[in-house]
Amino acid sequence: MINNRRRLLRIMAVGTGAFMAPNLLLANNKSVELLSWHGRALGAETSIQLYSDDKNEADVIFDGALSIIEKYERLFSIYDRDSLASQLNEDGRLENPDIDFVKLVKLSKDFYRHTNGAFDISIQPLWNLYKDHFDGNDEEKIENKIKQVLALVGSDNILLSNKSVSFANPGMGISFNGIAQGYITDKVTDYLKSNGFKNVLVDMGEYRAIGLQENGEPWRIGLLDPFDAVSIADVIEMDGGAVATSGGYGNEFDASGKYHHLFDPRSGRSSALYASVTVRAKDATTADALSTAFSSMTEIAIEETLKQFPTVEVRLTYNDGKSALLAITI
Repeated sequence: MINNRRRLLRIMAVGTGAFMAPNLLLANNKSVELLSWHGRALGAETSIQLYSDDKNEADVIFDGALSIIEKYERLFSIYDRDSLASQLNEDGRLENPDIDFVKLVKLSKDFYRHTNGAFDISIQPLWNLYKDHFDGNDEEKIENKIKQVLALVGSDNILLSNKSVSFANPGMGISFNGIAQGYITDKVTDYLKSNGFKNVLVDMGEYRAIGLQENGEPWRIGLLDPFDAVSIADVIEMDGGAVATSGGYGNEFDASGKYHHLFDPRSGRSSALYASVTVRAKDATTADALSTAFSSMTEIAIEETLKQFPTVEVRLTYNDGKSALLAITI
């Protein structure tokens, strides 16, 4: 199984410094260029796009961003056997964890409450069940197995203090895959902003923008068509804020696509409500978590949740191709 979740959104063509107003170029006496960094984080491709008139300075900044990514991978990645997340899953307890680890667990538990359990980082036992099940090819027993594993799911049983994180029940496990990408996106974006960059697009699995492109045009993100996973269904224009998309077609356990990584933690089954869910928010952490949660929530439940997030916008694409746009007007 291949992790393709981050391919649900794609950067469209962006402008370059050549399109800037000539008087602005002359005033600075330097040519501002669009510079890019490409790498990997949490097992998938990532990128940073920024405008600068100093390539050497930009390279230093890119190195700093990479250090940030590596730091948080050591905390949150379940693919790294030495990460704090992996240690917690192995031992059931962490003493004196990194402050950012505690912060993300707390945020995750908050989203768990905000979404009535639809967002839940304690789903790792479900992931393990599905993976082991389909590797073993014994589909007739999956429903009985789900019922057994659900006893290990529920963020209320993640015990948290400033000095420790632990599980109330043996066999529990966490996965930050529905929120860590957004959290890292925000950390990298904040780092770039603190270093004076005002025209930036960061992709660490979810997108976040600072300002417009240097030529005054918005950043453009293509929303992949969930029905063919190749065509662009829509183009999202950004001049700030964040966007995240979740769809079961991004990570499937079987050829039919019926079983995929977007679980409803309350039922233990893969959600089949929507073909894709796209969320726009002020920060990528919120966009990431809510796009995950809303994938297994009815439209009515989503609207109720949005009352707690009045600046969030949601696009639902149903399995028949129809779409709905949801937002709360205050």
